[in-house]
Amino acid sequence: MAIKVTFTLSGPLGAEGEISTQLIDYSVTEDSTPLSAGDSSGSVGTFSATLPRDAGAFISAPRSFRTLLATVGPTIFEGSEIRLTDSRKGYTLGNVTGVTESRDGATITLTGVSRLGKLSVYGIQAQPFVGTLRNAFLYYAALAGVTTDVFVDDEIAGRPVVFQGWHGELWYSMKQMAAAQDCDLSLVSGVILLRAIRKREATQNRETSRSIATGGGTLAQAIEIYRYDNRAISNQLVYPPGGWNEEVEVMNVNAGETAEYTLPLSASITSFQPPVMQTHVAPDYSASSVYTIVADDGLPVPPALWATYGGSLTVGISPDTRNLLVTLRGPVGTPLASGAAATNFSVALGSDVTGNRYSTFRVVGTGVAFDKTKVTIRTGVPASATATEVGVTIDNPFISTVDELYRTGTRAARLYAGASMSLSGQVISINKRGDTGQAQYPTYGSVRDEVIGRLGAGTTYADEQIIYPPGATYGSVRDYWFDFFRDDDVDQVFGNAQGARVFDKKSRRWYRIRSATPTPAGISLQADDDLLYGDHVAFYQGRTYGDLVALNSNLTYMQSELAGLLS
Repeated sequence: MAIKVTFTLSGPLGAEGEISTQLIDYSVTEDSTPLSAGDSSGSVGTFSATLPRDAGAFISAPRSFRTLLATVGPTIFEGSEIRLTDSRKGYTLGNVTGVTESRDGATITLTGVSRLGKLSVYGIQAQPFVGTLRNAFLYYAALAGVTTDVFVDDEIAGRPVVFQGWHGELWYSMKQMAAAQDCDLSLVSGVILLRAIRKREATQNRETSRSIATGGGTLAQAIEIYRYDNRAISNQLVYPPGGWNEEVEVMNVNAGETAEYTLPLSASITSFQPPVMQTHVAPDYSASSVYTIVADDGLPVPPALWATYGGSLTVGISPDTRNLLVTLRGPVGTPLASGAAATNFSVALGSDVTGNRYSTFRVVGTGVAFDKTKVTIRTGVPASATATEVGVTIDNPFISTVDELYRTGTRAARLYAGASMSLSGQVISINKRGDTGQAQYPTYGSVRDEVIGRLGAGTTYADEQIIYPPGATYGSVRDYWFDFFRDDDVDQVFGNAQGARVFDKKSRRWYRIRSATPTPAGISLQADDDLLYGDHVAFYQGRTYGDLVALNSNLTYMQSELAGLLS
């Protein structure tokens, strides 16, 4: 077994070629993204690598690097990109965030985060998206500046999606999206990958240790979950949501003052038609963006008069794309019919001065509309067993369809239904069902190196066309390289352990790996219960309901659930 680490250093040293050495030890921790919509767990992953302190261990490195390591010290590794390679487990990528020097042991320990850490950025502004899951995933990754070696498995890539815009942490939102779409988000062969869940499993009969725990979970009678029913719209009324009614707020401003309003929408918008001031807008009007202004006397203010005396109404979109930000400036000196100056203005119309006015503010926009509805899902726990009525309220704007609602909601409900089981232990190998676990997602760098090897340095994309059949498309080029690297002899464990399923014979059930820690000695894991209805159907194929009743005749419902696949 060979384990080594290769660095790409920042600054001038980054141009000096490959810098690598053999590793003394390493540990990589990888978490799976959650399946329950109310679960925010799942980190980007971390690593620790221990290597020799002696500059002479970096045989392939330029002399200037070895000299610098000997004089300045291991702090030169801070911030560097790292490629950790294990001949039995493949490789993974990350960035060094900490350096520890052991002078007694003559070692350097590097710690850091995986390449997925590039997605852990804050203050991201995402626009509403309508298209395929592949393009949505590429769009979100690009918001963090990640544009190469990002893949969506072909099995799910063409799935049509309609997503609202949002503002906040990218990694959190991508986990929410993955949960709603029933997907895993992983780093495999240096590639940031979105793929369907439950496609890999720990190879049976390769476990080295294992333990099962049954613990009492939090009890609740139900969980609540929102469904958004997202749908694309173009130049449709977004304010007032659902059209005008008597409850729509009337905006007001005093002369010479500024008033700001945040108006919630039932849509996530990319653009809107700027509202045009009119002298009349009917209550049921919805064809364009308009508004009227009335003064103290209840009479409409002509648009020219409003502008002449300094009145204005401006509209913007909030960072989360689901609110309008309205700034209303009241003019000074606007004459009333009585000859006095107006002191107050309303975005409204009315037939008299009694205050009986209706809002005339209308905005037409483009983006994604939604209908937010809350659904209660029972856990099966009676009120006599717990006083907690609602265990959690899930608000995930990526949950749109009825299928997404109940799939993610029932998973969340299960967490509040009582005792659950978990598994911890070690395995040696993680395989895809039916294959050897080989890497099948070529990186941009590996493809480029192969092209240069065939055609020489300085090869352009036009030169590269000689490799492909006439009329090659992006998809056919991608498939060409997937096939070329498919026979790579690397057994890729990194990135394939988390999210994989493992079957335990003694507890008679499947588990899903939530956290995996590959080391030179094996793969430590923590896994949650993942026994599905489909597992029962497959296992009991050919048996009758009476057969199952007989198997579980002496068990309670809870005991039967925890018993797993009885035979």
